[in-house]
Amino acid sequence: MAIRRDVLFQVGGFNPHLVGDFFLGDGATGLNRKLWERGMLVGYVPAAIIYHHIPPQKMTVKFFRRRMANEGAADVYTRFHHGIPRWFRLCKDAAGIAFRNGKPWIADLFLKGRTDARSLRTQLHAAGTQSQLKYVIRLMLNKDLRKLVLKKDWLS
Repeated sequence: MAIRRDVLFQVGGFNPHLVGDFFLGDGATGLNRKLWERGMLVGYVPAAIIYHHIPPQKMTVKFFRRRMANEGAADVYTRFHHGIPRWFRLCKDAAGIAFRNGKPWIADLFLKGRTDARSLRTQLHAAGTQSQLKYVIRLMLNKDLRKLVLKKDWLS
C-alpha cells in the first residue's frame, strides 16, 4: 500500500496493530475504512507484483492461531471504534460470543495441533472468537483500553 503523506495525516494515520504485546487495532484495514468514509479513492493496481518472503515459523498452526486471534481482536476494535456501548451491552455481546461459539471451542480442545482442513478451520475459528471474547471483557474492565479504542488521530 502506498499513501501520500498529507492524506495519511489528514485521516489520522493507521490505527495501530500492536501496543506492547497486546493487539489493539485494525491497521491497514482501518486506514482503508477511514479513506472510504471520507470519500477518498483507494486504488488497485492489478499489474503490481509484490514478493513476500514467508519464513517457516509463519507456516505453523501456532502462528495461524495467533494471526486469527489478532483478526478477532481487530474485528471487535472495528465494531466499537466509533462508540463503545454501556457495560450491560458489552456483557450481552460477550455472552453472545460465548453462546454462539461454545461448540467450536470444545471441539478445539480435542483438535489442537491437527492439520487436516476441518481441524484447522475449527482451531482458527476458535482462536479468533476466543480473542473476540477476551477483547470485549477487556473493554468492560479497562478504561485505558476504551480510550485507545475510541482514539481517532494517532499522529498528533
